[in-house]
Amino acid sequence: MQFASVRTKIIEEFRKRLYVIGIIIICMFAIFFLQLINLQIFQGREFSEKSRMNMENNIPLPASRGEIYDRNFSTDKQNIVLATNRPAFNIIVIPAQYKEKNQFYYAIKNICALLQLPYEEILTDLKSTNPYNRYIIQEDVPFDIVVTIATNQDKFPNIMWEDAPVRVYPFNNMFSHVIGYIGSLTKEEYNTYKDVGYKYYQKIGKAGIERQYDSILRGVDGYVRRIVDAKNRTEGEEIGQHPKSGYNIVLTLDYDVQKTAYTALGDNRGSVIVMKPATGEIISIVSKPDYDPNLIISKNNIKIITELNNDKNKPFLNRAIQSRYPPASTFKLVTSIAALEEEKWDPAITRYCPGKYTLKGYVDRDFYCYQAHGSVNLLWAIARSCSVYFYQLGLKLGPTTIFNYAGYLGLAETSGIDIPGEITGFIPSKKWKLKTFGQPWFDGDTVNLSIGQGFILVTPIGMMDFLSAIVNSGVVFKPHCIKEIRSIDNTSVVSVVIPEKLREIPLSPTTLNTIKQGMRMAVVNGTAARLGYLKVQMCGKTGTAQTRSKRQEDVSQHAWFVGFGPYDSHPEKVVAIVVMVEYGIAGAATAVPIAEQVFTTLIKKGYF
Repeated sequence: MQFASVRTKIIEEFRKRLYVIGIIIICMFAIFFLQLINLQIFQGREFSEKSRMNMENNIPLPASRGEIYDRNFSTDKQNIVLATNRPAFNIIVIPAQYKEKNQFYYAIKNICALLQLPYEEILTDLKSTNPYNRYIIQEDVPFDIVVTIATNQDKFPNIMWEDAPVRVYPFNNMFSHVIGYIGSLTKEEYNTYKDVGYKYYQKIGKAGIERQYDSILRGVDGYVRRIVDAKNRTEGEEIGQHPKSGYNIVLTLDYDVQKTAYTALGDNRGSVIVMKPATGEIISIVSKPDYDPNLIISKNNIKIITELNNDKNKPFLNRAIQSRYPPASTFKLVTSIAALEEEKWDPAITRYCPGKYTLKGYVDRDFYCYQAHGSVNLLWAIARSCSVYFYQLGLKLGPTTIFNYAGYLGLAETSGIDIPGEITGFIPSKKWKLKTFGQPWFDGDTVNLSIGQGFILVTPIGMMDFLSAIVNSGVVFKPHCIKEIRSIDNTSVVSVVIPEKLREIPLSPTTLNTIKQGMRMAVVNGTAARLGYLKVQMCGKTGTAQTRSKRQEDVSQHAWFVGFGPYDSHPEKVVAIVVMVEYGIAGAATAVPIAEQVFTTLIKKGYF
């Protein structure tokens, strides 16, 4: 009985184990079955895609960037294109496609020899990149190079080519600072923009309009699907997705006016801005020295960019919006506005100018005028730029009032122009001087401030905003270079830029009329009399800024001219100009002749 009991227990234990093993086996088969369903049904498409990808190479088709036109665009005529594209080829390689290093080195050495590229540099660059990413060996190669590679695959294994439009700037340097240029994404840029759809191989706007409106201009890339065999040999091609070009842009700039300003500025360093104050439309914006964007848009441009960056003349610097200078006698308009608005001065008051003003103090100090003007009132002081008059006017006002009005008129604020990199002007203060130099503000500082010398600094675009306030009765519109955005085929307008009010400065009509009258007299019989013969009545103010440094030829003064026309006309008909020439001797001698040429072109084109 005992033996039977033991046997029964063993059998029972065996059954239990067999039951457990059966359950485990059933579970394993169930898992295998479920995984089979998962692979075949739920993930089948994904693995099928991966399998297909092992047999395909998707080669990107870069989209053409949108074209850029001048303001006179029309659908029924041939237009002036400021930036366009032309077809070209890039030579590319994907290092991970090579199973053997010797084959990789062999292919790279041969392609470098064909393209006359430094083998060691290319190899080092390739080793530092992701081997699974396409690497552009050379951009913009001629078609015969492609033919050579295609017919000699044994010498160039896995070396591929792609269609890639090349950006072209037909007018070279003329629009370089406003349109800018494009270039390859840096690692920092890629990390910044990859989340918004940018690919590591794409181009991006680096400056100017190209940068500001890159997302509008760049379009959407397509790709070519290349079918390959087990040895990675191409068996066929098909378009996987067609590229979609970017939108086209029409600028507010006028080619003819830009050309005139560019030519008139000549070899001088400086800038010219032409704008319609009633809308903020920039008609021309020139900065010199400049650069040719066609030379720096390729991948292999490091040497050229390094040379430009090291150039002491700073050709990349957009002096219209990125440089600031003493405003010199153009600032006398600010001093005049402060005096009239505060009712601390009657424009009929005269002061005698013997050619200098002596500031009494512990040690008397003489402040000079460029000539003896005799007895002058405010209007003639503006017209003939009499510094002695404004020395006394500035002392009457005091520095705080002048500081306040300079800020009130926006000379230390950005204009918001749609070109990247704008800086602000600088308005000093008593506290700033004490903190910076450890000295109080002296009357001599106020004398200098009243004529735009000393510590105050302005930008040319800041002076344009100030000039616009005079024209528009205190209203300033944001300067802009874009007129409209058009569809890819130019058949429709995607959007139009509406003038945007930047600020509104309450200024009395009496003050503004006085300022305009003084500026008109400067053209009739003052420092800008060279413009008096023009058919349209112009207004203007010259400036000659003393600098704290001298060049070797001992020319140490910057030349300014700010003006507009027609005089006493509705703001919608007015065009304004700001000319700034570094080391230009004097406003009347250098800046006014440039303005004269620009005004002449504006008159011929019917802007007035």
